[in-house]
Amino acid sequence: MTFSRYNRIAFVLCLFAASYIKLNAEIGNELWRFSAGDVVFGSPTLDSSGNIYFGALNGRVYSIDDDGNERWSAQTGDWVESSTALSPDESTIYVGSWDNSLYAIDSASGVVKWTFATGSLIFSSPAVAEDGTVYFGGADGFVYGLSPDGISLWETLIGGEVDASIAVGPNGNLYAATSEGVVLSLDRDSGEEIWSFQVPVEPGAEARDIKISSSCALDGEGGIYFGCNNHFFYALNTDDGSLKWKYEMGGEIEASPTFGIDGNVLVSSRDGSIYALTRLGGLVWKTDIGPNFYTAAVVDEIGRIYVSSFIDNALSYLNLLSPDGAILQRVPFTGIIDSSVAITPEGRLYLGNNDGNLYAFSNEGRLSNSVWPKFRGNLASTGSIEGYAVPSPNRERIYNIALRGSPGGGENDIIAGFAVGGSGEKKLLVRAVGPGLEDLGVVDYLEDPIIRFYGSGGQFGTNDDWGTSSSATILPSEMARLGAFALEDGSSDSADLLTLEGGVYTAIVSNDGGEGGIALVEIYNGDPDDSESSLANVAMRGLVGTGDEVLIAGFYIEGNLPKRILLRAVGAGLAAQEVSSVLADTILRLFRGQTVIESNDDWDAHPEKAQLELFMSSAGAFALEEGSGDSAIFVWLEPGLYTAIVSGKNDQTGIALVELYDLTGK
Repeated sequence: MTFSRYNRIAFVLCLFAASYIKLNAEIGNELWRFSAGDVVFGSPTLDSSGNIYFGALNGRVYSIDDDGNERWSAQTGDWVESSTALSPDESTIYVGSWDNSLYAIDSASGVVKWTFATGSLIFSSPAVAEDGTVYFGGADGFVYGLSPDGISLWETLIGGEVDASIAVGPNGNLYAATSEGVVLSLDRDSGEEIWSFQVPVEPGAEARDIKISSSCALDGEGGIYFGCNNHFFYALNTDDGSLKWKYEMGGEIEASPTFGIDGNVLVSSRDGSIYALTRLGGLVWKTDIGPNFYTAAVVDEIGRIYVSSFIDNALSYLNLLSPDGAILQRVPFTGIIDSSVAITPEGRLYLGNNDGNLYAFSNEGRLSNSVWPKFRGNLASTGSIEGYAVPSPNRERIYNIALRGSPGGGENDIIAGFAVGGSGEKKLLVRAVGPGLEDLGVVDYLEDPIIRFYGSGGQFGTNDDWGTSSSATILPSEMARLGAFALEDGSSDSADLLTLEGGVYTAIVSNDGGEGGIALVEIYNGDPDDSESSLANVAMRGLVGTGDEVLIAGFYIEGNLPKRILLRAVGAGLAAQEVSSVLADTILRLFRGQTVIESNDDWDAHPEKAQLELFMSSAGAFALEEGSGDSAIFVWLEPGLYTAIVSGKNDQTGIALVELYDLTGK
C-alpha cells in the first residue's frame, strides 16, 4: 500500500501501540561527553550522517561520531575559537585559527587540504555559499573571498577587526560587521561595497564602545539584525542599509541573534536578560537568566529556546525557555559556556564548555525550520540563506483529522464535533471505518459502524455502509483524490460527502450491529488549496480503555508556517455536562511520529498555567476546575502530521473528550 501525506494519518493511528520514544518537556539525560583537552568555544557543526565537527583552544579541530567516538583530529598552529562550516557536498570543513590562517580539512580523514594565510588572527566563523565559495573576516580588517580550492578571489579592507561572522543573503550579497561599529553589504563576486551603516553615537551612550562582535542574522525578508557593545540592538534594510529600528538593552550585546518559531528576534545581553523583539522592534518579553557573553539562542521544532548564561567562573546554566519566555529548566555546568547549542534531526543536543568537554544530551526535539534558528543559521553552520524563498502566509490550516476509539453505545459512542470557519462553504469527506482497518493490522475492529450528522437544527444526515450513500458513485474517486485509503466494495464501513456552511457540527459513530471493537473516524478537507473556509476547532469524545483502546486523534497541519494550537483531554470536566462514566484523570501526549513532543498530566500543573488559562478563554473552551485531573497543552507546530493520545492515569478507563483549537487562525 502506498501512503499519501493524508492517509498516513489512518496508518499511524492504526499502528500506534504502547511503544514510543519519550520526550521529556525538559532537556534529557547526559549521553556522553568528549574531552577535547581545552576550552571548546565554537558551536558544533553537524553533517547529514550525524558526525560532529568543532575546534578547541589547544589548536585542534575534532570530528567525532554521534556516539562520542573520535573520528580524527587535525592540528592548527594556535587557538580555534571559530565555529567550523561544511562545504555544500560535506567533503570539506572550513575553520579559522589564531595562527592567522583559514584551514580546509577533509571531513572524512582529517587531512588538511590547504591553508590560506591572512594578516592576523581569525576569530569569526567562515560562511559558505551554495557554489562552495568561502567568505570570512579577520582581525586584520579584511574580508576574503576564496574558491573551494583555496584560491583568493578578492580581498576587501573594511577596517577595524572583523570578529563578527559573515552572513550570505538570499541573493548572494554578503553582510559583515567591524569592531569600529560599521556594517557593510559586499558584492559576492567582487567584494566591492554596496552600502555601509555606521553605528551612531546614541544619546546617553556617548562613552560606550561601538564594537560589533554580534554576528548578523538575516530574516530573508529584507532585514538584517545585530547587537552592539553600546547596548543597542539594530535592524537594517538589506537593500540600502537604512535603519529600520533600534532597541536599547541594559548591557553590551555580543551574542548573535536568532529567530523564534513565532518569527520574533531572540538575543541575549550582558544585562542578564534574553529578549524577544518583534520584527518591528517592539518588546514581546524579556526573561532574566543571567549574563550571556557570546552564545546565541537555539530554537527547536515546537519553539522552545535553549540559551546559556553565566553566574560566575565556576557556574553556568543551559536554560530551556518556552516560546513565551518562561524558564522551564536550568541545567548547571562548571565553568563558562561560550559555545552555542546544536540540535540534531534526531533530537540530540550538543554544546561545548570551557571545561574542555563537548556534551551530548538526549532531547528528541528537532531544530526549528525558522529562517535562522541557531548560530550560523543551520546545522552545517554555513551562515547562508542563499536562495531562501519567503514562505507564503495565510495558507496554514488544520487539514485532516482522525480519531480512533471503541464505540460502546449511548454515551460511549464516538462523538466528533468540529467548526467550519472562514467564508464560503466547506466540502468535507467524513468516514467511519471499521472493517477497512483489517488491512492496516487492526484485528479487533468494529464490524458495522454507522455515522450520523448533526447541525444547529438537529440531525441532517446519516450513512450506514458507504455504498448506500447518495455520493456512492463518486466516493471512490474523491477518497483517492484526498489521499484516503480505499474502502472495499460492499464493506460495512460508512462514508459521505458533506458541503457545509460556517457553523458547528457533530458526527456520531455507533455500532449498528455485529461485534464491537475499534473504529476510525476521519474528516478530510475536500476543498482546493485556495478555499477561504477552514476547519477551525475540533473535539472528539470517546471511551478511553487500556492498551490499544486508548483514544487516539491524528491531524495534519498544512502550509508553510507554524501554527499554534491548544489541545485538551477532558474527563472529569465532562461531569458537569451530565456525562456519567467519565475518565477521572487524563494523560495527554502529543506525538510527531513515535516521539512525544509535548505532554501533560493535570492542566493546573502546567508550567505556564496563567498563559494556558488565557488561551483556553480566548479559544472559547469551557473552563476547567482546579484539581480536576483534566489535561491541556498549547504548542507551536510546524506543518506535518501529529498524533494525540489520551489515556487514563494508572490504567483508569472512562469517557474523555479530546479538543483541538487553532490559536493562530487560518
